[in-house]
Amino acid sequence: MIRRPKPGESEEDLLRLQEEFLAREVASSANVVKKGDKRKNVAGTAQQNRVEKDVVQLPGADPSSGLPMGATSDPPKKKSKFRSSRPAAGDYGVRGQRIEIDLDRDEDPEVAMERHDTHITSVLSKIMEHDTSNAAVHLPRGTTQGFPTALHRGHTTGAQNGKPHKKRSLFAQQFESSTSNQFGVSTEPQSEQPIRAPVSSSIQPHSTHPMRVSDLPMASSSVEENMEMGESIAAESSPQEPHVISGAGLLQGSLDPERARKDIQQIHQENLGRLSAMSEEEILQEQQKLRQMLDPNLLKFLQSKGTSKPTQKPTSSSTPTSKPQADSENDSMDTESSAPMATEPIPEEKMTQETSKQRVHFDDNAGGGVDDGKKEEQEPDEPPIEVKKEWVNMNKVESDKISWLKDMPKPSAKAKEGYQARFDFNGMLVARDADIPVREGLHHHGEEQEVPGYSLEELFTLSRSSVVQQRVLALQTLARVLYNCRISDIGGELMEPLVPKLLEAGVLFLFRWSLDDVNEGVITACIEGLAALLIQPGDESTSDRVFSWYQGSETTPMRPVVEDEEDESGQKIEDKEKSDPQLASQDVIKALLRMSVLERLRYILEVVRPPAPVVLNALAILIRIARHSQEATHEIMKCPRLMQTVFAEFLPLASWKSQGDVVSEAYNYPLIPALKLARVICQNGRHFAATLLAKYNLMSVVVRYASMEPVDMPMNIGEAFQLSTEAFRVWQVCVSYGLACDTYRDLYPLLMQQLQVFQRLSILPLDSTHDASAKAANRLQMTRACTVLSMLEGVIHVAGSAVILQQKQTMRSDEQSQQHPRAPPPPIDWSHVSGLMSPLELCAKRWLGEMTNCSDVLEAEALSLVGSSLNFLASVYENWTRQPSYSPVDCLQHIEELVTRLLVPFMTSTSFYSVVCNLKSHSSVSHDGNSSLPIISALPDFSCHPEDQSLVYPCVKQTSSYGFAAGLLRLVTTLLKIHKGMAAKFCPIIESTYVTEYLKAVCKHPHQSSASQLVGSWARYEHHVLYYLVKLYYHVAQQSESCHQYSILYHSTALVLLTSLQSGQEHYVHDLLSTVLFHTDFLAEGRIGDPIASDLADMLTMNGKEETAPSTNSSHQGPTRGELLQDAYDHLGSIRHLYMVYFGAAAQALTRSRARSLHQPHDIDTLSLPEFTGPLVPMDWIFLPLLHLYVEAQKAEMLGKTVKSFPPHILASITDTLRWVFMLETWRPKCLQMVPQAAKVARLYCIFLTGNDLFMEDAVSGFLWPILRIYTQPEYLKALDFNVPVPGVASFHDLYMSILTQYEAVSFGNRLFAHFILLPIQQQFNPSLRKAVWFDRVGVLRSLGLPLRECAIPLTNFLEPKETNPELVEIYLGCVASGSVRPSWSPVMYLVAVSHLSKFLFTRDNLDQVEAVRLKLKMIRQVLALKDKVLQQQILQYQGLDLTQPLGFNLYPQLPLERLEILQAAEKR
Repeated sequence: MIRRPKPGESEEDLLRLQEEFLAREVASSANVVKKGDKRKNVAGTAQQNRVEKDVVQLPGADPSSGLPMGATSDPPKKKSKFRSSRPAAGDYGVRGQRIEIDLDRDEDPEVAMERHDTHITSVLSKIMEHDTSNAAVHLPRGTTQGFPTALHRGHTTGAQNGKPHKKRSLFAQQFESSTSNQFGVSTEPQSEQPIRAPVSSSIQPHSTHPMRVSDLPMASSSVEENMEMGESIAAESSPQEPHVISGAGLLQGSLDPERARKDIQQIHQENLGRLSAMSEEEILQEQQKLRQMLDPNLLKFLQSKGTSKPTQKPTSSSTPTSKPQADSENDSMDTESSAPMATEPIPEEKMTQETSKQRVHFDDNAGGGVDDGKKEEQEPDEPPIEVKKEWVNMNKVESDKISWLKDMPKPSAKAKEGYQARFDFNGMLVARDADIPVREGLHHHGEEQEVPGYSLEELFTLSRSSVVQQRVLALQTLARVLYNCRISDIGGELMEPLVPKLLEAGVLFLFRWSLDDVNEGVITACIEGLAALLIQPGDESTSDRVFSWYQGSETTPMRPVVEDEEDESGQKIEDKEKSDPQLASQDVIKALLRMSVLERLRYILEVVRPPAPVVLNALAILIRIARHSQEATHEIMKCPRLMQTVFAEFLPLASWKSQGDVVSEAYNYPLIPALKLARVICQNGRHFAATLLAKYNLMSVVVRYASMEPVDMPMNIGEAFQLSTEAFRVWQVCVSYGLACDTYRDLYPLLMQQLQVFQRLSILPLDSTHDASAKAANRLQMTRACTVLSMLEGVIHVAGSAVILQQKQTMRSDEQSQQHPRAPPPPIDWSHVSGLMSPLELCAKRWLGEMTNCSDVLEAEALSLVGSSLNFLASVYENWTRQPSYSPVDCLQHIEELVTRLLVPFMTSTSFYSVVCNLKSHSSVSHDGNSSLPIISALPDFSCHPEDQSLVYPCVKQTSSYGFAAGLLRLVTTLLKIHKGMAAKFCPIIESTYVTEYLKAVCKHPHQSSASQLVGSWARYEHHVLYYLVKLYYHVAQQSESCHQYSILYHSTALVLLTSLQSGQEHYVHDLLSTVLFHTDFLAEGRIGDPIASDLADMLTMNGKEETAPSTNSSHQGPTRGELLQDAYDHLGSIRHLYMVYFGAAAQALTRSRARSLHQPHDIDTLSLPEFTGPLVPMDWIFLPLLHLYVEAQKAEMLGKTVKSFPPHILASITDTLRWVFMLETWRPKCLQMVPQAAKVARLYCIFLTGNDLFMEDAVSGFLWPILRIYTQPEYLKALDFNVPVPGVASFHDLYMSILTQYEAVSFGNRLFAHFILLPIQQQFNPSLRKAVWFDRVGVLRSLGLPLRECAIPLTNFLEPKETNPELVEIYLGCVASGSVRPSWSPVMYLVAVSHLSKFLFTRDNLDQVEAVRLKLKMIRQVLALKDKVLQQQILQYQGLDLTQPLGFNLYPQLPLERLEILQAAEKR
């Protein structure tokens, strides 16, 4: 027995076992037997002898199987009988048999092959052509139809002529049952005689009458002929036969056709009987029901079936002879079953003449009924060209096609409301009456073909064409339309913004779906369209221009502000639960990410490898997606092989081939957008930058492009400078996080060499002798130098923070280090950067000196370069004082020399004044907050135009000097922090007329950015300038008393700046609150005796008033206004503490903002600012502690807790808030004008709604009374408006109802509270507020006992204008008649009721309607019926307001004659 192999045996053991098995010659346990195929010819198979010589095999044969190439184990196909009857292959053996040829030793295989294989020549030699010289040639039989009648599978008739039913296809059955006549071919032999037509055909070929569409056989007529009814057309059109219900289904499926015909006729008779029994009205009702139920197309089809067809009377000259229909059908059946018809040849000339006589006319009644069975013949219009005989293939004149050769009709006149927009292929609007030749291709559309251009609807339709060129053309046109709309250069005006409409129509989905096309042209057009849709052309260039400004590397996320949506249960609806159209309507970038656009772009860049323009557009799209948010950047980073493809293909480290000015091949060539994409990704977070550095070796790319001089790069000089500049920008971003500092040490010699080159660089504009290319190269060189200085500034911050990190590391214990690990110290320290100060200081001195002596306007690149050098010096001095090697003496000497020799001369020169004037002309006060370019809510942008600077936000225009001014003021402020003794030298700057005029313009028109428009985020660069101007005054005012005269201006500037700061500038808010707003140097009124002067002014005002004027002094005897101002001034410290605590709640955001503002690289996580939502501090920030207290009290009451009293610190916080409000309303009233007056009153309502007696506290009421006096002054009352929505209040009516309820419950007739109740019910406001008091809360009238002479609000505001609301006047009468309002209870309300009643009853208006007159007479009768005769007399004889009277009004001595007549008329009725 053979032993089986065991595990562990080697290959030698297996070979040994094999030899033993073969030596025994034992039969195998299983044999493979190849069984022959029964379907093959076995007789032809023969055993072949193996030959040991070379074997030549036919091409395609498998030497191992003997089967031809391509043969498989599948069974062969069945052979036809004809194929099986062929003789054997003869010498060539059976088909598929292996052929072996013996070769002699020296014989050529090709010669042997030719000797044995001769089957090809034998076949080719036996080809013989059939002799057709004597065969008759028959032309194709003529037809009377352009196309055969369509056959319908539902109209087959089954067996014909009693033949047994065979299993055939539906088409075969239908074709067999059809006659040649139905296809327009006559069975009669063709001759010169008129062709006979069967009776079933409704066409007479040689009729003298022209043919019409209604004369042609329709599908319904052919079906009736196939039913074999045996009647003529005349009989079919009679009412004895059904027209709509043909019964084809019964005939087809029935074995007894006669029985089926009888059933059809019976059904038809029953239908006729039922119709005859119905009246005409019932028939019309049923028709109306059918019209409502049936589809319009189906209804039209049924109506056409019931329409009778006109019959043509034959003329005497050509009367067709016809047989009965049954005979015709039999003949046609015989003809079809026989051989092909033989016809006599017809001369071509005669055939042409006959066909030319047949003219087809088209009318509008095709398929419809004919009045009286007749139609008027209409001759066709004259053709635009004369058809000649000799023209090829023009035997038959087709008028409808020739009509396209006519001239286009003139377009209709322009409508008043506008017309549909049409665009040319460049995306520009085309005028309706534009004279554009037809050859331009702008008239090839369906509607309004006479008007040039394509509408958006037509472009959308064309983009779904099956023709690739049409799709590409439509997508390219849409892309250009979008681009032109983006730059507001569309060549006309549109009634609505176009881009939002296109998004609503689904252009985003059109581009995304078309992006999956395999055609490269479609892909190119789609990417161009996506780039035009997503990218505002001028945004990137503006962002690059301000990148080197102070904090210019910070970026604002370009994501829309979307409010959270909730479902019916109150749960937040997540993005994943929204559909694609819903998400696209809110956020376009999120929708694209969901639709896997990144994966598709990666595939296009990696596999398709499109041309350079497509690659540039794709990279621009990726940059826009990365600017959306950190989430979108994360999607880019995790997309498989996307960044790997970008780095490998478009950021090569090896040498590359030089190209011309236009890049033709993008692959293996450095592209600036690819490097910019890496920079934008790094700006979104430290972890992104670290990933690019570690995984994709980003610094190798940066060093490759930054270390080489632009002039040495094998590329266009402009692109070389831009590539080098972008490399330094990427380096700057990485250094901002404290990364990539090792490279600085490696490239230190190269950087020092660059600084020496910069020392020879001049910022003065080149003279006219230099050409444009030289000037452009000079600008590019200054831009590159500016970027290098910004990068070195970041290195300074990293080196300066090394000491701080080392100190923190040593102070922390081991346990704290394990729990909260800190960043390790950077690889560089102050010793590595100390050598940079000297060359940079030389550069700054030269450039600032050139500006001092220059009278020309400098270019934007020159100002940015000088600003970067000043920012570098400011950073050096900031970090120098923290170093162990800091020498105070040397530092102060450096500062004195810098200020005396450089800064002071410049800041007193005309160049500085021109810079300040530039600040005023480019301030945001000249911007209305709205963008001039189209705004897309789902796709926000910075609204920058690429060329027209007038459409760019003012402070970032190309001519703006804000970048330079921020660097200069920052340097001055930093120097004054270190050397306070130099503050007096900057007094001329603080007192400069140019500076003060600029600040006055800012305070006069405070700018409020809209949260919905991202363009407002550019204002942060102006905020830097204003912040350092205020800080400069803060340092100078402490050393110089002469500057205090400008304290009001700078304090007002600080207040305006506080309400303008944006998210990400929390550090500025904190610093202004802690050092500026509550500082006594900014509130100099408290030190110069203003409180005493206020009391003196009040005394003079009181003495000047008339004794009859109402006064509030008697109602509240408390501290004077001067005493209150002095008290508030003395409590500035506690007020500051209150607001610092309130605004310090967002500690995390404050920490991030402080790290960016103080340049602490180890604490900066991202350079992406928080989402832009408008101003960080609301306009009514001074009232926020009151709102916070009210909200907390409402929460406590909702939990069932009763707020009975407040602790002292809560009471102190409310008092401090009122102190601050009173101080600002007195000393800074213009700064609070931006807060609506109604909003101020609504905020003060929170005091009355919080607790039961908080408003009665002496400290609280002591400040509420003077605030009330301010708010009741005429200018404040004029600005008060409760008719418009109050900011921050969902419904003021509901708030007022709450106030009335609180007053009725806890006021006890408090007069202070009563004044705040009376403010909203003045006559100029909404009547609903007055109804709330007089009708909804009548109990309030009982306790509203404010005396007339103590009312601070002018009483005329309650009496004028007269009341015109009849319902409210009736309420007045009801209240005074019922005694709810009495002069002793509420004198003000009683006066209001009597005055308006009298005026309403006895004032005649020309516009009085009949109903108003009736109401007046009715109310007069009610007044006459009053039991209270005193009230009756007061209403009837009221004369006017008179505060000398006890009731506040006087009466007529006797009833005027006019009123008497009205009373008499009322009594008669």
